Amino acid sequence: MQIHFQLDPSLGPDDLNITVSATTKNDKVISLLNYLNKFNQQSSILIPIKTEDRILTIKQADLIKVEVTKSVLSFYTKDTVIQTNGRLYQVLIRLNENFVQVSKHGIINISHLVSLEAGFTGNMIAKLSFDQRTDVSRKYLPELERRLGL
Repeated sequence: MQIHFQLDPSLGPDDLNITVSATTKNDKVISLLNYLNKFNQQSSILIPIKTEDRILTIKQADLIKVEVTKSVLSFYTKDTVIQTNGRLYQVLIRLNENFVQVSKHGIINISHLVSLEAGFTGNMIAKLSFDQRTDVSRKYLPELERRLGL
C-alpha cells in the first residue's frame, strides 16, 4: 500500500478529499472504505436495540457477538441474548473498530476473543468470553488475522 499527501489550497481548513485507487474493489478496499467512513463519526458507547415492546441499550464493550438467522438478529452479552429484526451489515456500520465480521452471519467483538481453533469443515471456530463460540469462515479469516496483527 502506498500513501501520498497532496496539498490542495482549494479545500477548506477541515475538508479532506480522499481517493482510494486499486485494480478491483476487493475485501481489503471495502474494509478501508468502511474504516474511512467511520473515521469522522462519533462512535456511540451504547447500541440501541428495538424489540417488539421496548428499546433496550447495550454497551458496546459488553457485546460479545451478533449473529443473524434469516432476518432475526441476536445480540449476545454475558448475561442475555436480545433478538430483533434487521440486517447484519447495518449493525456493523454502527459498531466501533473492536468488531469484525467473521462470517456471512456473524460479527464478533475481538476484545472478547479468547482463541481460534480449527473446525471440522476447514473453517475456524472462535472461542469467546463466557463460553460462547462462533464459526469463522475462510473468506473472513484474513481480515480477522489482520485486525489481530498477525
